Amino acid sequence: MLNSRKRMGKVMVFFCIAAMTAFASIAQAHEGEGGCGGRGHHPGFIFKKLGLTDAQKAQAKAIFKANRAVVKPIFASMKTERKNLHALIHADTVDEAAIRAETAKIAGIQADLNVSRAKIGVQFRAILTPEQLATLKALKQKWQAKHNASPEQGE
Repeated sequence: MLNSRKRMGKVMVFFCIAAMTAFASIAQAHEGEGGCGGRGHHPGFIFKKLGLTDAQKAQAKAIFKANRAVVKPIFASMKTERKNLHALIHADTVDEAAIRAETAKIAGIQADLNVSRAKIGVQFRAILTPEQLATLKALKQKWQAKHNASPEQGE
């Protein structure tokens, strides 16, 4: 169960960093936990790091707010299917076919999440200046270097 929580935490963090570059309004669709899955990242963090203008901040907020309706049901579905998988894994008997089917469902949901993440990322990056894009790239590389060096890298 701890691994599942760690993995979901990593998914949330990666989602925020890679797709929205740590801008976490999307994760607030996750039942109002605030920030990036409730882990302390917030829009002001990335706004400050990138030096967004007030106009850019407004545009970014509008992008992420508009996409909440798309992302919220994906997160809800992911949560439900992960619970289902957890129950199957910890059942008294092993139902390999059911575990594989549930895992395939989760993979499909993850694919939907990745597509949404990519679309939102493109929209967000479109409002940035070349200098801000370079800063964003550097932040992403720093995050990847830090997290790829972790012992749980293979998860």
